[in-house]
Amino acid sequence: MKNKNNFSFISTFWFLLIFSTTSFAGTEAADESYGSVLKVVIAVTAFLIAFVLWLVLVYAESNDTKGEKVITPFSKFIHSMTQSVSIQEEDDIMLDHDFDGIRELDNKIPPWWNALFYGAIVFSIIYMIDYHVIGDGNVQESEYQQEMQAAAIQLELLTKSGVMITEETVTFTNDVAALAAGKEIFDKNCAACHGFGGEGLVGPNFTDEYWIHGGSIKNMYRTITEGVPAKGMISWKSQLSPNQIQEVASYIRTLRGTNPQNQKGPEGEKWDSSQEDTGSGSATLSDKGVGSITKVDLAEIDNALVATGKNLFDVKCSACHKVEKRFVGPAIRGVIQRRSPEWIMNMILDPDRMVKENKIAKELLGEYLSPMANQSLTQEEARAVLEYFRTLTVEI
Repeated sequence: MKNKNNFSFISTFWFLLIFSTTSFAGTEAADESYGSVLKVVIAVTAFLIAFVLWLVLVYAESNDTKGEKVITPFSKFIHSMTQSVSIQEEDDIMLDHDFDGIRELDNKIPPWWNALFYGAIVFSIIYMIDYHVIGDGNVQESEYQQEMQAAAIQLELLTKSGVMITEETVTFTNDVAALAAGKEIFDKNCAACHGFGGEGLVGPNFTDEYWIHGGSIKNMYRTITEGVPAKGMISWKSQLSPNQIQEVASYIRTLRGTNPQNQKGPEGEKWDSSQEDTGSGSATLSDKGVGSITKVDLAEIDNALVATGKNLFDVKCSACHKVEKRFVGPAIRGVIQRRSPEWIMNMILDPDRMVKENKIAKELLGEYLSPMANQSLTQEEARAVLEYFRTLTVEI
């Protein structure tokens, strides 16, 4: 009879356990809906019932009506963690003094408390060595720089793919490699009509100040992309990528004022160069920005100041800016020709205010989609960076 009861218990236990397991498996693939939640509740209930039946079976076999097999190990563990003294033994640890009939027990500090205390000391030593001896301790800045570098890689991939370049977003690039690629495209596809020096043959002259369809980089991008079928110029958007169109348009921009031989006469309207978008916002040297810098006097280049500025740039700025190419931010070479000294220093000293109140800075944020970090430089340090920028000009 006893074996028969045991068999019934075991059969019921395994049935409930298998049922609960299959229910869990079903809920893993199910959608988060009322039905799946109900299955989870049923599965958990079945598992608990199976567990209770197992306990009943164990206690019935061992005649352990008080549950000592489960309670005793648990009680020993609690005692080892607290080192508490039973009520019957409290007289042994009673201190002599009392206050208003209140006596004090000399209990030991619980081991769990000691473990936390000494563990905190060990952790603090490891933390100090890791973050302030071996590392620089500037965890937030390090994470920020890593995220900015990751974003820069993504931006570079998107830029290379041409996804981000349109007529609205295209800018002049002074990247040496890009201009070389633009010249190669021009010589191969454009020189037959415009001349290898841009002097103009069948097509118009690119070296003077007169433009038929506008002389900004955006105008050039549109003209190359869509073509001018009425004048015999085809659309190049099916043959050139957006990157290539930007490169050749930027190269054409560099031909202005080169004065080659056998130039074709002016065609179109004279283009006002102050309207030119040279790559990162509206290029106007009259804009001094918003901030504490209202006037900067420039003399001959101070080489000692240049060295200081270069060091500051390498440490503070190079994670986002490269000299020769667009990165997280615009290329630095030629910035002194695109922006006023006051604008540059105000942007270095207070980029947050500039982005909020200055038109060019707002356009930059819209183009690069990454706000410039405030590096907390002093005016003297910003002036040194500006002096370094003065050595990074570009010949156009």
